[in-house]
Amino acid sequence: MRTSSVESPVFILGCGRSGTTILGNLLAQHPSVTYLHEHRPLWTSAYPETDIWSERAITRRGKLAFTESDVNPRKTRALRKLFALELQKSRRPILVEKLPINNFRLPFIRGMFPDCRFIHIWRNGLEVARSIETMSLQGRWFKPDQYRWNMLAEYAQSMPETAPVPALCQSYYEKGLLEWRVSTQAVTSFLGRLPQDNWLEVSYSAFVADPLGTSERLTDFLHLTPEQTVRDFIQQNVRRYSESRDGAELTQLELVIGGPLLQQSVKPLRSRLTTSGDRKSVPRHSG
Repeated sequence: MRTSSVESPVFILGCGRSGTTILGNLLAQHPSVTYLHEHRPLWTSAYPETDIWSERAITRRGKLAFTESDVNPRKTRALRKLFALELQKSRRPILVEKLPINNFRLPFIRGMFPDCRFIHIWRNGLEVARSIETMSLQGRWFKPDQYRWNMLAEYAQSMPETAPVPALCQSYYEKGLLEWRVSTQAVTSFLGRLPQDNWLEVSYSAFVADPLGTSERLTDFLHLTPEQTVRDFIQQNVRRYSESRDGAELTQLELVIGGPLLQQSVKPLRSRLTTSGDRKSVPRHSG
């Protein structure tokens, strides 16, 4: 495999704590998939300004959102080479990458990888906010230095519909709900403008209720054949570990912070958030 070749990479999207990790780990079981789980150094090696995580984020002038105007040909060549080296090491032809911050960088990614595809997993916003709250209390999400939260707050304040919302977010739960809102809005508005064969949307509730059916949709989308390794992983690992909030009553504050998509996300049996035309069926091929 040539180290310069990265064809049709697949990016897993979705707010953190929405099931992106278990979805990525499932795909990683397929013998044709090279799975990159939050390989942040690949990004920061080529584009240092993508860093919003490390102690060097401030000196690197790390920022949250990126657009087509941030694409740098030299840096993109470096990133593509790093991705291609991962393919060469694994000898598996389909690159699947999961990094939730990419929700805010989709035009940038599309500019670097015009043939890329996306898989969006979404989850009830109340469940996500509660999970983020738990992680933050353990020091694993929003941290005392506030850098991550400040980036999110600035992003929300840059849009009229969410400009006043950060000031309402005093608890980790409320901050998590706003993160869910802005990241989910960024994804659904972007995907809704793309051709239907470029993306697939998966509900977390449907995924844990029918993981085999969801797996079939994923393999169809990626043009892969089903594999026993994937089925074995599902049987051993895919289940709901927390209480479902589908159908929950929303408070006024939750409605204000979570926005219109929150109401959609809590509806039982809701399968899609992104508004667009009907998807054409995708044939299955050998991987």
